[in-house]
Amino acid sequence: MFTCIKFNIKIVLASLLIFTNAYSSIQDPALSKKQIVPVVLSADTLFYIGTNIGPFTPQQRASAIEEKLKTILDEDQSPDSIFTEEASGISNILIGSQIIMSVTDQDAAFMGINRTELAKEYQNSMRITLQKNINLFSSRSLLISFAKILAALLLMIIFFWLTRKFFPKTYEKFDKWEMRIFKPVKVRSTEIISAAGISAFFIVLLKLIRLGLSLAVLYYFIAFTFSHLPWTHAFNIKPILAGLLLAVMISAAAFALLKALFSFFNSFDKKTTKWRGTFIKSVKVKNLEILSDERIVEGVRLFIKIGRFFSFILISYLYITFLFSLFKFTKTWASKLFGYIVSPLSSIILSFINYLPSLFTIAVIIFITRYVIKFIKFAFGEIEHGTVTFAKFPAEWAEPTFKIVRFLVIVFAAIVIFPYLPGSKSPVFQGISIFIGVLFSLGSTSAIGNIVGGVVITYMRPFKIGDRVKIADTIGDIVEKNLLITRIRTIKNVDITIPNSMVLGSHIINYSSSAKDKGLILHTTVTIGYDAPWRKVHELLKNAAYATENILREPLPFIFQTALDDFYVHYELNVYTDKPNIMAKIYSDLHQNIQDKFNEGGVEIMSSHYSTIRDGNQVTIPHDYLPKEYKAPAFRLFGINLFGDKNNKKE
Repeated sequence: MFTCIKFNIKIVLASLLIFTNAYSSIQDPALSKKQIVPVVLSADTLFYIGTNIGPFTPQQRASAIEEKLKTILDEDQSPDSIFTEEASGISNILIGSQIIMSVTDQDAAFMGINRTELAKEYQNSMRITLQKNINLFSSRSLLISFAKILAALLLMIIFFWLTRKFFPKTYEKFDKWEMRIFKPVKVRSTEIISAAGISAFFIVLLKLIRLGLSLAVLYYFIAFTFSHLPWTHAFNIKPILAGLLLAVMISAAAFALLKALFSFFNSFDKKTTKWRGTFIKSVKVKNLEILSDERIVEGVRLFIKIGRFFSFILISYLYITFLFSLFKFTKTWASKLFGYIVSPLSSIILSFINYLPSLFTIAVIIFITRYVIKFIKFAFGEIEHGTVTFAKFPAEWAEPTFKIVRFLVIVFAAIVIFPYLPGSKSPVFQGISIFIGVLFSLGSTSAIGNIVGGVVITYMRPFKIGDRVKIADTIGDIVEKNLLITRIRTIKNVDITIPNSMVLGSHIINYSSSAKDKGLILHTTVTIGYDAPWRKVHELLKNAAYATENILREPLPFIFQTALDDFYVHYELNVYTDKPNIMAKIYSDLHQNIQDKFNEGGVEIMSSHYSTIRDGNQVTIPHDYLPKEYKAPAFRLFGINLFGDKNNKKE
């Protein structure tokens, strides 16, 4: 016993020496390199290691000793079998044949004690700590601990059973007291808070009380359990557990308070709308209405939204601040958070108060600009609807012109407002404005070009929405046009977006502009041999045109013979249609009918053309169109049948 006390006194002195060395290391950099590591087993510090053995650092030595002590504890070896054995310049502490640690002269010099005595003290410390841990894991100790924990668990279950029986009945009583005990809060016969709202408030309060009691019981049960289990008795769990449970309680209270406030604000918002014309009336001076009841309701609803927002901010701030104060490592954050939020808020409020005159000026400018834009919109709307007409100003120009004028009015208003903006006169603000302007100028060259192209296209009127057009190599219907782009949908339902600058720089073919009034001319070319009479070819082409849907009968189709080639004649068929959006289908139907009519008429189409030497080979007309008695003549060369039968030998 005396040895143990003596050893503990030396550990305290060693600790003081450690802290003295640590403090002096601030002054002496050479000493700061020393490592002083405790040897710990189950939260009990046995001794300290401050020197190396060969390549092993104090940290490595301490870790190795701790692992060996844990192995002894796990294998249930007797602590009394630990002994000390002297070697040359080293004292070894062993259990059986296994060395737990070696004590050197450097260790003794570090602790200021004889090496043999230091080894004995280390040996006694190991024995005492191991025996203490073995006693904690004894069957009797574990049975007592588990019995206490089971009793505490039973008490906790009884408590939760009682609360489950008691609180729901109390909630029902509060619901029944809604109109008998709880009365609504009224102002001039106007209900501000209903009886149901008061009842709901007390029910939420009871739920919070129930939650608090439940968390307190749970806290004591967990703390009791940790303190009676040998594996966790050394843990200082109470501060952390208390902080966590209080955090849950505070979170529930904050959530309930926010829910109650939001419910109150939402109810008040709905009632404000109902109060229009009754509790809330227009403000008039004689017969002149200064402020309508609708505007008053909008203002009240705006204040309700502002109140709801600031309530949320305030409760969230208080919640976070209090949450930080629950834990040691975040306690200092609460005061810092208060400074971070309050200082900027006070600065913002003072700046806002000083800025109010300029704000009123900006509000007046915006008010005037808004009604000027409304008047301009009304004027151009009348032009668009045809109520007001101008000889050289088409109605379709009204909407884009209104957008341009509106943009100019807004830009002018922004220029007027700019000097009244906070900080507009400071060099920093002006420098940033110039920098942004330069960036915008450099980065928006193509965008400005597209806008200019969009304006020019608007007043050129080369197409409108729904027209079938060809822009560069793209053919399709116009589905959208604005100041930046023109969007075309092809016959394959592919949307192609073309910048207006590219549209302006390309040739534009509009198939729809004259289709309704004059008809769009579709044309196709066939090549027919010289042996076919041209009048018959014309007749067959016209018959094919008449057989095709969506081709106009008036004006009549017409045919041009555009070329006399070496082997065939070019015939160009021209037809009229008023449906340019389906021109691909019309072309397809027309080509099908041309094939049918020419095959029926016995005329070969020489496209794609081919060369042949023949005097009577099989014609290229499909077999279905040939007469049943048709037989291909024999091949003749200069009138001689080269492959004839015996009857034709004389020939």
